[in-house]
Amino acid sequence: MKFKFLQKKQVWLIAFTFVIMLAVWFVKSPLSSKDNNEPTNEVVLETSIFSELRDAVSEQRATEVAGWDLILADDNATIASKQLALAQKNAISDLTEKEVLLEIEVINMGYLDAFVHSTSDGVEVYVHTEEESATSAIEIINLTYLHFENATNVVVNFQTE
Repeated sequence: MKFKFLQKKQVWLIAFTFVIMLAVWFVKSPLSSKDNNEPTNEVVLETSIFSELRDAVSEQRATEVAGWDLILADDNATIASKQLALAQKNAISDLTEKEVLLEIEVINMGYLDAFVHSTSDGVEVYVHTEEESATSAIEIINLTYLHFENATNVVVNFQTE
């Protein structure tokens, strides 16, 4: 009887930890603060901001991975919870890989820098360029859909000098 109680308690602890991690991510997310009364297509970012955004996303994902690592290292964790933790770690890794590959492809199109961030709302692509054009935005959107097949919303923001 005590064993079942401990399992339920651990499941609730894991769920509670996951909810807290999501709440922290949502509050600290650099892309979720859109309440500055500016349209998203007029956001002006400097190239150094791109590296700050990359660092923030990397830190948030490292925190998530650390939480999943705790579950994987727990001797009392169930096989199902360990499988979930491993699947979530792989999903985070795959997502990061897709973002980096798209950033590289956008930069290879001749742009100065790019930052890609995928969320549950869609994919945001920030591009540092000397000039912006609708044709370029469409090319980037099409390229984004190639990398993120299940994306429902793609936003391209240009930062001009």
